[in-house]
Amino acid sequence: MLDLLPEYAVKKLKEQGITELFPPQKEAVQKGILNGKNMVLAIPTASGKTLVALIAVLNNIKNGGKAVYITPLRALAEEKYEEFSEFCDCVLSSGDYDSEDRYLINHDCIITTSEKCDSLLRHSKRFFDDVTLVVADEIHLINSMRRGPTLEMTLSKLMDKQILALSATISNAREIAEWLKADLVYSEWRPVKLKIGVCVKDKIYYDDGIKEIPFKKDAITSLCYESIRENGQVLIFVNTRRSAESLAKKLAKNEFSRINVKFSNTSFGKLLESCAKRGVAFHHAGLAREDRKKVEKYFKENKLKILVATPTLAAGVNLPARRVIIRDYRRYTDLGYKKIPVLEIKQMMGRAGRPQYDREGEALIIAKNEEEKDMLFEDYINRETERITSKLANPTVMRTHILALIASNYVSDEKSLKNFLRRTFYSFQYSIDKIYDRITGIIDFLEENDLIKDYTATLFGRRVSYLYIDPKTAIIFRDALKEEMTPFGILHTIVSTPDLESLYLRKGEFEEYDSIVLEKEREFLLEIPDYWYEPDRYEFFLSRVKTASLFHDWIEEMDEEELLKKYNIYPGDFYRMRETGDWLLYSFVEIAKLFNYPYRDIENVRKRLRYGVKEELLPLVRIKNIGRVRARILYNSGIKDMGDVENTDFETLKRLLGEGIARSLKEYRTPQHL
Repeated sequence: MLDLLPEYAVKKLKEQGITELFPPQKEAVQKGILNGKNMVLAIPTASGKTLVALIAVLNNIKNGGKAVYITPLRALAEEKYEEFSEFCDCVLSSGDYDSEDRYLINHDCIITTSEKCDSLLRHSKRFFDDVTLVVADEIHLINSMRRGPTLEMTLSKLMDKQILALSATISNAREIAEWLKADLVYSEWRPVKLKIGVCVKDKIYYDDGIKEIPFKKDAITSLCYESIRENGQVLIFVNTRRSAESLAKKLAKNEFSRINVKFSNTSFGKLLESCAKRGVAFHHAGLAREDRKKVEKYFKENKLKILVATPTLAAGVNLPARRVIIRDYRRYTDLGYKKIPVLEIKQMMGRAGRPQYDREGEALIIAKNEEEKDMLFEDYINRETERITSKLANPTVMRTHILALIASNYVSDEKSLKNFLRRTFYSFQYSIDKIYDRITGIIDFLEENDLIKDYTATLFGRRVSYLYIDPKTAIIFRDALKEEMTPFGILHTIVSTPDLESLYLRKGEFEEYDSIVLEKEREFLLEIPDYWYEPDRYEFFLSRVKTASLFHDWIEEMDEEELLKKYNIYPGDFYRMRETGDWLLYSFVEIAKLFNYPYRDIENVRKRLRYGVKEELLPLVRIKNIGRVRARILYNSGIKDMGDVENTDFETLKRLLGEGIARSLKEYRTPQHL
């Protein structure tokens, strides 16, 4: 069946060792994926979902069409771009929500996140007119409170295209297929056989027998030694980031392999280096991006033998291992410790078995005793995954998407709004009448705040939709506009929006941030709650003061390592907060322009947040290879802008910054747009 593909594609696939289709892939072709049929492909990890998508994309391109490939995560979008760019003209787009990006449509395949795809449709509902195929990866994430509604609304807007939805094996895949008017390919087939069991001390229990393992200090160490003796790799899932770090550190007391690799010059980078020297590493979303990428690279190259990760890895990049160990099946929530859903546990298990290297993969859950072992078999191994359900009824996301539907002219009155919402998975599973009162309340809210009038978006409402921010965020910005604004007041305003999650106020921090409120009382652009009458609201207010203080310390040039320790925050989290903060400051500027308020102070704070500098360093950080540290060195030596750099001799620059940077500065030309 590979001969259905262009000759060059067949050749490339053969170079990758792919000479024939797996059974589920053959079934997808036989059921009409090449004939324009909608399809839901619900098969295990490593069973070939991506190849089916590639076949469908290339077939559409061959027939004069175009494709859009939607993923839930940027990391996944980058991974798919690397894979697909070998076979077709594709482009990656995952950021800048306030842009029409018309150039994207010049490419045969657009690989993007569901948020970016939704943003493009907000700017123009005809953006994808030339697209004939929509691939929705990880469609079971419609079940996600955070990402599900956007994916659901995006697919509801693209129902006139051929849709290929990719999923892990889920219990109600047929229901999703019926919603999409699609054929279903459902299979438990895997290219690498998967053995599943529970480990209690030195014994592994399977459905069909028991195996003893040579016992070391504990079950996990024993399992790691056994796998590595047989040239396998081990992926261990734990429930928290701290657990991932501490277990990796503990395992690294043993020597599983010897490698020398470099990570970032942070405390986390140094810990990774010390663990990696013995073949062990940890992986979670809090790591700096460069460290996370290196861990993934070294594990793929089999240089790292053991990787301890949080469950986010199971839904992210493709990192299989011969043996998967699940140490924790509970995690802490606002309601105390709760069991991790079966779907997540099975996604972790699905990482077991490397198709290129292993004939068999093994996934094990750790139990403390026989009683717990029996429970794990009953609650996880022998149980179906949970039913996927729509999360569209969440009022926060509903108001955002209803405004977008009105602003982009998808709907123009109550009847057309209800008709559109009947296309959603929520309406398919339940009934749109169930949330009609909520919809009416959202329409009233949007009208009361001048975002819409008679089902037509106002200029304010349309701008808010294009900016891709919560309507409540825009209202906060509008109400906070003043003639004079200080950096702290501006930062406090953006962290007070629903689009940016605040830091928690830890025990003993109340007085510290309460004193900041007293000190900066006149700088706040928003109302300060009364502590005596609204103590809970005041404490939440202080958590936002803490978050604003984090950003303020950053733009006042506090050392990054010191800042991370002071606020107990991971580098990866801080990077994502700065990214969100940058977008919110851009949006704040745009709202200020709309209402004819001065915005220069907000623009300056945005630049300072991007680089982490005081205002005096802004002329220097605009120069290539000059960040906050080098800029401060130059400034303190009397070199304050590009003109000063050009007038400084090479030897002085070399002494201050090193030969390589000095040479690049002497060859540098300021870009015309700066």
